[in-house]
Amino acid sequence: MKSKIIFTALTLVCLIVSISMASAAQATKIGTGHDPAIYGNKVAWSDDAGSIHVYDLIAKKDTKISSSKASYPAIYGNKLVWHDESSNAPKLTVYDIPSGARSYITQNVDQYSRPAIYGNRIVWSANYNDAKYNYNVYMRDISTATQSRIAYGENPDIYGNKITYAYDDGDGRRIAVYDITTKKAIKIPYAGDCNSPHINGNKVIWSDFYTRMGWITMYDTTTKKVTSVTSDGADSGDPNNPDCGCDTGFHSDVYGDKIVYSKGTNDCLGDAGVYVYSISTAKSTRIFGTGEISTTPNIYNNIVVWGMDEGADSHDIYVYDLTAAVSKPTATFTADKISGKAPLSVKFASTTTGNPTDYYWVFEPSTSSDWNSHHAITAAHTFKKPGKYSISLTVTNGAGSTTVTKTKYITVK
Repeated sequence: MKSKIIFTALTLVCLIVSISMASAAQATKIGTGHDPAIYGNKVAWSDDAGSIHVYDLIAKKDTKISSSKASYPAIYGNKLVWHDESSNAPKLTVYDIPSGARSYITQNVDQYSRPAIYGNRIVWSANYNDAKYNYNVYMRDISTATQSRIAYGENPDIYGNKITYAYDDGDGRRIAVYDITTKKAIKIPYAGDCNSPHINGNKVIWSDFYTRMGWITMYDTTTKKVTSVTSDGADSGDPNNPDCGCDTGFHSDVYGDKIVYSKGTNDCLGDAGVYVYSISTAKSTRIFGTGEISTTPNIYNNIVVWGMDEGADSHDIYVYDLTAAVSKPTATFTADKISGKAPLSVKFASTTTGNPTDYYWVFEPSTSSDWNSHHAITAAHTFKKPGKYSISLTVTNGAGSTTVTKTKYITVK
């Protein structure tokens, strides 16, 4: 139903997006749940039970807002809005943090509606139109209780008097920016399988999902320039997997000079994790490693927050201050067994602190990639021959590296 076309005009090579392994701070767990959003000193997310949490970064206090089926919160100032199916019928709940007062948007809301908020305006999409190959974009001004349909499209975001959204024109999925004041939309000159747009100031970003998890592109509404943030055609050198850049579009956000995004796999552009891209320098920095688990990063000023996608075993919510100092990580690990008969399969787990961005395990005295390689927090190795084996782990972050070695730690009989 949605046409897909290959876009090649903005193809980049690996060196254009320089992946730095520097780390500027440490990630701090603040809760458990999904899809965190941030504004000012407040972080909001939904938990597994369907309630909403608001965490104050200054007071370090978590406040739970009761609900039974809430998801996808958005926050601006003291206003929260989220998708709500606690009464079985989809609606958007608008919540005032100081007073605890709730109001509801029920008109033109369906099960796929994901709200965004700026000031007193809330935008979302609903009501798929088969003939138009699109949903409808709606806006509600909660200060005047007025609601209007904006355009055919989906996944809208809002900043000031501008709304961006994705739409299908019959040849592919594209991005538009609608001016609330003039009631006119500009169509960004980019063709692809575009979706999940975000806007901040004069910058619009989106993901092109033509291949796998997609890649990220940016448009400047002032200069009219289109820029590839991550590559759609970086050559990995592997003929079976040439487009190694197409795994960064899962989740992204933009604020000021920074774009945050999730990278889901290890490849020629770097390892999986949370990345911060500087628009002014055109360089990306990995700030958190996840072991090929997709994350959901958002940013406000210099604070990055994220959770793990719903396929992950862990649903922890993290916060990361880009301006904070960082110290070298510690290096510690455990094994699920330390002796047994050959062949002996052992699972190792790092208990390291300091938010490493890289882990390098050495299981046997060899440079073979089958034995010694980069893993994430956990690793597994099978010892095929009898003997006593020393295990080493080197962990790295922006402040440096630390190595720990446990001599003759594994005994294979």
